[in-house]
Amino acid sequence: MPFMSRVTSLTSMPEAQLNRWIKRIGLLLLVGIVAFIAFYAVDRFRASPAPIVDRELAILEEAVRLDPADAVSRGQLADRYFAKQRYEEAIVQYTALVDAKKDVELAKLGRARAYQATEQYDAAIADFDAVIEIAKEGEMAVVDPNLAAAYYGIGTIALAQGRPKDAIEPLTNALAIQRADADVLNALGTAYLQTGDTAKAIEKLELAVRLIPVGWAEPYTNLETAYKAAGKADLAEWAGAMAAMIGGDEAMAEKRLLALVDGELALQATLGLGLLSETRGDTAAAADWYRKALAIDPDNTSAGLGLKRVAMPDPATPAPSATGSN
Repeated sequence: MPFMSRVTSLTSMPEAQLNRWIKRIGLLLLVGIVAFIAFYAVDRFRASPAPIVDRELAILEEAVRLDPADAVSRGQLADRYFAKQRYEEAIVQYTALVDAKKDVELAKLGRARAYQATEQYDAAIADFDAVIEIAKEGEMAVVDPNLAAAYYGIGTIALAQGRPKDAIEPLTNALAIQRADADVLNALGTAYLQTGDTAKAIEKLELAVRLIPVGWAEPYTNLETAYKAAGKADLAEWAGAMAAMIGGDEAMAEKRLLALVDGELALQATLGLGLLSETRGDTAAAADWYRKALAIDPDNTSAGLGLKRVAMPDPATPAPSATGSN
């Protein structure tokens, strides 16, 4: 048989030749193992596909390269650069649109925001002012979000430059257009606080936290300062507790809020404890706190909405019959 003849021929080989064959076979096995490991590594650890946003960015870059006059793609590319905090590249694209007189209002607004993000404030102000001049005469000026954004940009730059008095008028103009914008309310409240108008600061900041009660600590921190300036110690303690909660110091927030539940700020404290329990994922405790808030103020919208978010059906209550009662 062929196999047996091969075995016989191997046994009859001189020892030196047999050793060479063994080494060759060993080398082939080693090469095979290395090749398998390399293939597995490439297959297992190959670079993941580029994120969708990056692929879309590449497509837009190619579209602009192929057709520099494509204003739509260039505008989208500029916006993507801005969203990825590639501000200088965004400025280049917005400037190309402005120079080509394409979508000038939006391009100048986008460029102004990019200039502001890179603290090129003089250039940002010039562009924001240009947007205001274009938009304020429009038929929809009273509800124009671009006009509001330009006023907001002027106001926040004034705050950044330590000119809170100059920030009040443009921020007031922005608020007249977008009355439920918590960012504008917080900025305007900050401007009033820094100019010493504590009452107006409190009014605007309270509206800001009513609109967005969780997610950002800044208005609560500003409120704490304003309440202290107004001699309202308990309210300052509540605002400080809410800032601590949003800042991640839940233990401190709980301690400060619990100290207020039996006083004049029982409603604010119980609502705060409800939100704190909700952020911890303790829906049962949150529901209890919201019910206590409703016992204090049955018409309280925040407590009612909070209870709807977290309340579970009472297991003691039988489910209604699918067929109805006879």
